[in-house]
Amino acid sequence: MKTVIARNIKSLRFLLDKEKKNKIGLVPTMGGLHQGHISLIKQSKSLNYFTVVTIFLNPKQFDHKTDLLKYPATEKKDITLLKKLNVNIIFIPRAKEIYPKKFNTYITENLLSKILCGRKRKNHFTGVLTVVLKLFMLIKPEAAFFGEKDYQQLLIIKKMIKDLNLEVKVLECKTIRDKYGLAYSSRNNLLNSKNLATARKLNYNLKKSIKIKNKPVQQVINFIKQELKKEGIKQVEYLEIREDKNLVEAKRMNQNNLRMFIAVKIGNVRLIDNIKIT
Repeated sequence: MKTVIARNIKSLRFLLDKEKKNKIGLVPTMGGLHQGHISLIKQSKSLNYFTVVTIFLNPKQFDHKTDLLKYPATEKKDITLLKKLNVNIIFIPRAKEIYPKKFNTYITENLLSKILCGRKRKNHFTGVLTVVLKLFMLIKPEAAFFGEKDYQQLLIIKKMIKDLNLEVKVLECKTIRDKYGLAYSSRNNLLNSKNLATARKLNYNLKKSIKIKNKPVQQVINFIKQELKKEGIKQVEYLEIREDKNLVEAKRMNQNNLRMFIAVKIGNVRLIDNIKIT
């Protein structure tokens, strides 16, 4: 079967009705596809899933309209790439298709969504969960593929699935990085050459925490902040060490399964990353 594009719910349902015998793998994206997305798609294909990729720039997860307008939109390029990857269906709905007039039903998680990225982005995860649940209901996948780069989002989606008894498996995939260690992100395309060089120093400096993990938690955090400052990364929104199963703040560095989480601004571009440190 060649790649087919559905641009509305009616055509999506028509296409999926013909594939009821197939197990579906869903890869939700907002477009601006990169190597991270490609790894998710290849994982779905390698497990013999009938692979559906969505491209939907979700307005509900942006607190500021300027951020939405700046987000890289590369639909034509994305479609060409997805056809080369032999994706089965590409679903590219318009906002009014997903959120019709008088739409007023939202999904909210009230614990994990209040920390890290949720602290300043008040409506972000409500927007994420609402659209992900709608996609689950429309596409009815057996499995959905998400990357570890958005680790907080990954845990919140898994929590929603558990809380609502949804029959969807979440298959998480490792963060894909360039040769300098920078996590692939659609927002990387917004960086100029100078800021891109600075961003590529981020992961290298985060890894320094692994070498000093015998120190107190706050001392490790302060050290990494100082190292980032030396590299010109001065706008740190948060830098925290938390347990990777429940995002509880680490009390000491000799705990198992700790991750360091960071959000920074380089130029006017907000980037997030995380690394496993124990």
